[in-house]
Amino acid sequence: MSAEEPEPNQTAAASEDANVTPAVDNEALAMEISQYVAERISTMMEKKFGDLSATLENITTRLESNTKRITEAESRVSDVEDNMSAMESRLKGLETKVRALTERSIDIEGRSRRDNILIFNLKENAEGRQPVTFFEKWLPTLLNLETKRGIIKIDRAHRSLGPPKPNRPRAVIIKLHNPRDKMRILAAAREKGPLTHEGQTIFIRQDLASGVKEMRRAFNGVCQRLIDMNIRFSMRFPATLSFSHRGKSHSFHSPKDALAYVDGLS
Repeated sequence: MSAEEPEPNQTAAASEDANVTPAVDNEALAMEISQYVAERISTMMEKKFGDLSATLENITTRLESNTKRITEAESRVSDVEDNMSAMESRLKGLETKVRALTERSIDIEGRSRRDNILIFNLKENAEGRQPVTFFEKWLPTLLNLETKRGIIKIDRAHRSLGPPKPNRPRAVIIKLHNPRDKMRILAAAREKGPLTHEGQTIFIRQDLASGVKEMRRAFNGVCQRLIDMNIRFSMRFPATLSFSHRGKSHSFHSPKDALAYVDGLS
């Protein structure tokens, strides 16, 4: 055996040492793994919390913006409600004033027409160039009225405004001097029945303002009921329905109240 060659026992020992796995420190490995996991979890949590914080901050910003807008909207609504309340109060006041002015206007217009009569369907130019003179003599003759000197005194007489239409003469408006003559003429026209002149049927009516006509028209249903019940009635100016029933006199300014009473009679 050469001096340079190892002994068989030494060679075997060296081979065994080379195949042996070094011992592992489990505690150190577990600590290292735990530290790694903790770091990863911490990183993930930080990211998640960062995202959550950003989301919450965005939501908070939107909530603050919406809260501000809602507050402004509530303030505006409150201002509008206050203004509406004030406007409603003013509107009621204006409605009251308009109603009073309308009634006053109707009364003034009615008073200006209270001595007027209207003649319908009288041929154009039948009165000639002196209508006052014509109608002062024509009315007593047409209605067989007894008058002093055979005339009814008239202040004015003229046709209604507007151009004449074929086969439709304009109405004649007559302003009587004596208010009593108006009632006499209307009563005589009702009693005499159909009036004619030159082959035309003539109608004589009271001159009423449009507002008064509308007010009286509202009583049409009640008046028809009274006619059906053979109850005589009259309409006082501007629009007051009056009639007597079973010895008692009744007057109504409201068509609704009048109808309710008449319904109770049947």
